[in-house]
Amino acid sequence: MNKADSQLFNDGWVRACIDLTLDLNAIIAAIKATGKVARVKVKDFHRTGFNIFADLLDSRAELSQGYQAEPVMGIGDCSGFDLLFLVGLHAASGTDGFLAHTLTSRFAELKADGRPLTEAELFAVSVAGYGLKPAFFSGCPQACRQAGDVMPWLTCVEVPKNDCESRERVRDKLYAGAVKALNEETPQIFSPPGMVNVELKMRDGARAAEKLAKLWKLQVSDDKLKFSAENLQEVYRVLINLAYLTPFWRKNLNAGLGFFNFWGRITHLWARFRRKKASQLS
Repeated sequence: MNKADSQLFNDGWVRACIDLTLDLNAIIAAIKATGKVARVKVKDFHRTGFNIFADLLDSRAELSQGYQAEPVMGIGDCSGFDLLFLVGLHAASGTDGFLAHTLTSRFAELKADGRPLTEAELFAVSVAGYGLKPAFFSGCPQACRQAGDVMPWLTCVEVPKNDCESRERVRDKLYAGAVKALNEETPQIFSPPGMVNVELKMRDGARAAEKLAKLWKLQVSDDKLKFSAENLQEVYRVLINLAYLTPFWRKNLNAGLGFFNFWGRITHLWARFRRKKASQLS
């Protein structure tokens, strides 16, 4: 996979969506093979939220696509589940890694209390109130190291992005990692207490930082925004605003997500068309 494959409306992206779906199938098969899990739910949570091909996904898993406003911002309802598997996540903004970013590539660097802040932390803390314990993580080697540093009990599976391993080998590793994660007895809820001080550097420079600061009434210095939050859950909510919303759309979130999810379905229809048109992609 290369960086171009992450962009919409190209055959590399369609191939990546197929591979992601098949990677998930390896994990689902492992989970079901243990006999320990009654329900598996896959939340499509990348870019448009419509990347996974439902007809290729293991039918033993439920599939939720698109973004929801509540009860968990973006994710929706996650009640009734115990463990969180984070599949195909990125290294933190401002660090080395394949397509390293936290929430959006517009954040050139993002630090919490002086250290890089990862998507793994934000997504894990967002569902902590529902009792989900992060147990499994996969991503590039840098992303795995960063996630393991803050949640050392995670079972991490490194997925190199330079095609040095075959797809079959990668899926064997995902399968084995999923089994190992389910056999571990150490997963715990990720919900660190206490104030968090955040510093955010904007990719597009001082003007972009100043614009966001005015919109959301934050401190700004050159190309950096600064804010403090009561806890990491609040950091997640603030960063969602900064990454994706304006005050108007924050007040009209359901309508905005309706438009965005409609766009996601359009892109997915195109991907389905291309997949059928270019059968060699499968």
